[in-house]
Amino acid sequence: MDKLRKIGTWFWYNKERMVLLVMVVVLAYRVYGVLYPGDPPVWPHIPVPQTALPESAEERQTLGLPGELPLPPLAGLPGVYTSLYQRNPFWYYSGQGQQQDSGEVSAEDLNIQLLDIQSASTGPRARLRTIRTTDWYSEREQFEEFELVSIDMETRTVVVYSERYGRQFTLQQQ
Repeated sequence: MDKLRKIGTWFWYNKERMVLLVMVVVLAYRVYGVLYPGDPPVWPHIPVPQTALPESAEERQTLGLPGELPLPPLAGLPGVYTSLYQRNPFWYYSGQGQQQDSGEVSAEDLNIQLLDIQSASTGPRARLRTIRTTDWYSEREQFEEFELVSIDMETRTVVVYSERYGRQFTLQQQ
């Protein structure tokens, strides 16, 4: 028992030396690996990919491509997307701002007014007043629920598309 106690105390008092010895051995192994590196791995040659698909059916088969391409499924054909630009049928309040009979709507009902037209370096611009704002707009510019389609400098008129009514209106300067 006394011998085990002496061995235990010797290990306890020399533990730092043993850790140092292990670190020196690991460092020596790493230095040896840096000074005498092994052979580099041999990587397989990767061929340059073709820029065009092969024309013959045999070459397509070797690449794993089908002989003739099948027709696309009918479910992938474009559908009807009118719900994207019409009112939402699942929202109760979506149609309250619209009038169902758009033939009776005039340009005065839009609450938009043409104030002035000027020629700028980027093209003609029109000054329009709505209920909320008064600002200068160029052709094809969208604002609020309108889009300014075209500006005619000679007749002093503008064509405005209304998203609410889904049609174009012509406004004249007063």
